[in-house]
Amino acid sequence: MKRLLIIACFLVSFPSPLRAGHFEFDASGLMGGYYGIAQTRKHDNVKNNPYRWVYRADVSVKLNYRLSEEHYLGLHTSNTLVLRDPDTSYPHGDWRFYPYLVDESPWGKFTAGYTYNAAYLLHKGARDITFFKIDDSNMTYFLSNPNWNNGRKSVSYQTPKSTSIMNDGRAAKFSYFTPRLGNTVLGFSYAPDNASRRGTGSRYLDYETPEDGYVAAMQNKWQIQDTEIYTSFGYGIFNRTDKEASFGLTLIRGHWNMGMGYKKAYIDGNKNPITTVSDNPQTPAYFDNFRESRAWNFSIGCQYGAWKSNLAYLHTKADNTRNRDDLWVFSNLYALTEHFELYLVGSYLNAKGLSRAGNDNNRGYAVVTGVGFRF
Repeated sequence: MKRLLIIACFLVSFPSPLRAGHFEFDASGLMGGYYGIAQTRKHDNVKNNPYRWVYRADVSVKLNYRLSEEHYLGLHTSNTLVLRDPDTSYPHGDWRFYPYLVDESPWGKFTAGYTYNAAYLLHKGARDITFFKIDDSNMTYFLSNPNWNNGRKSVSYQTPKSTSIMNDGRAAKFSYFTPRLGNTVLGFSYAPDNASRRGTGSRYLDYETPEDGYVAAMQNKWQIQDTEIYTSFGYGIFNRTDKEASFGLTLIRGHWNMGMGYKKAYIDGNKNPITTVSDNPQTPAYFDNFRESRAWNFSIGCQYGAWKSNLAYLHTKADNTRNRDDLWVFSNLYALTEHFELYLVGSYLNAKGLSRAGNDNNRGYAVVTGVGFRF
């Protein structure tokens, strides 16, 4: 945190060109209400919410000081409010506030604060057209997954949530992105403490080595006739022993797009092994099993005028246990106006836990409809 203060002081004390600049303000986001019904296919599975209202607002706020046409200093925030009814974990709503500093110029983009890492931000692959997403999916608002738990009183993962690298979540970090070099952008991130409660790094595990994280990433863009092709590569080292590698591909041609992604997580060294046995109720056996795992996904989507449709699939698997997930999300969006959108989303989840017990598994579907206001 001291390093963050040093960076902040450097930015706000930038020399004389500031006198010739001016302030800019911008706010954008999406807010809406969504109603869903869910059904568990087997009576001995984890129980889904049979119905639920979800209200969510995602707002990005940017205050920039423009030094020149190509150079600005900024204070940005990413803000989220989620209200779920019923909801025993967050009865008063789930509030998230992530501030960060930005310095963007012809020499690249520097950020310091609470952001995702460079590999996550540059990752290409399967995508969704709603906030429900396929990577780090919010469909758990309606479909309970026994392998993913990020509530107020408990946080654990037995399988990865994403094909992108997000072990450090939005822990405080420093990142640098190069300007586009031909068809390539490079990104680098450093998190002094990656045990973020919002990330997949567990706050319950006592690591022997420092809880920091280093990430390097690359994104490429090509234009081949009428087709845009994006690829991305990422590599991360966390706690000096946890390694992750990711790959993503996106193709866009006319009204159609296709994406796919892959991530492999593994442990290189014996300092912080998987917690196979634990006496602490907060850390059951294999609670950190996602640290040796893999995930892949794909999506195909199309857009015709005001209508968009997208089908996405995510498969995740722990290497050492039975834990695995298969998630399908079929999303449809119709833009009534420039600012109002209608949604119809169908989803199917088959999640298998460590054992065959009912509270370790879930298989079911959900149908969600809603309206959103985009600004």
